[in-house]
Amino acid sequence: MVLILLVLLRAIIGPTVIDRLISINAISSKVSVVILLMAFARGDYGFIDVAFVFMLCGFVGGLWILRVLTPGDWQLRLPGLGGFEGDGEEVVSHD
Repeated sequence: MVLILLVLLRAIIGPTVIDRLISINAISSKVSVVILLMAFARGDYGFIDVAFVFMLCGFVGGLWILRVLTPGDWQLRLPGLGGFEGDGEEVVSHD
């Protein structure tokens, strides 16, 4: 729990978005480990699902933070593959 508080302090004073993102990911993984340790200590393995969902939420939250707080173009560009750019063009095959 002390490590979670130290990482939270790092998230608060972190100068960049990446510092905060890494701190939030570290907090979510540490909380997941605490949940898994509680499941092991109690012998109630239903908490494993809770830890798994918490890890997935931490991952999606990290992606959301990157999407919202970092500038840039998030368009999918695959060179050589037409139709994936999302520009509305349809690829017609003349087979």
